[in-house]
Amino acid sequence: MSSIRRAELVVSIVALVMGVAGAIVARNLSFTEPTGELVLSFGPSFNLLGALIMIVLAALALAGALLGRHGLVLASAGGFLLIAIQVLSQFGRSTNWLGTRGSNLAFALGLAAGLGALVLTERGRL
Repeated sequence: MSSIRRAELVVSIVALVMGVAGAIVARNLSFTEPTGELVLSFGPSFNLLGALIMIVLAALALAGALLGRHGLVLASAGGFLLIAIQVLSQFGRSTNWLGTRGSNLAFALGLAAGLGALVLTERGRL
């Protein structure tokens, strides 16, 4: 296993852990509550929908990294980019579908850029 695939695994697992933690803290909220719960009282916040989307995208990236499927990891990176766009367009509004805050922007952009760069780096080495 290459170091790039191991890095994809690490980034995917971090995203998965954050999604699971978000689901745990948001378990008492409505599915699309506009104000999500903070994970560990700081950092990203999620409602149940946001946490489930994070879990699905992280699982997609993890499966792609384990199976060596670049397309799956890149699709997951695109999904995280869409979350970042959602944060920019809905933060502070009553229609905040994922219950996100400003800190979710940095987290989602970091995941999108990190996974995207790893996939493109690995593809360039082939």
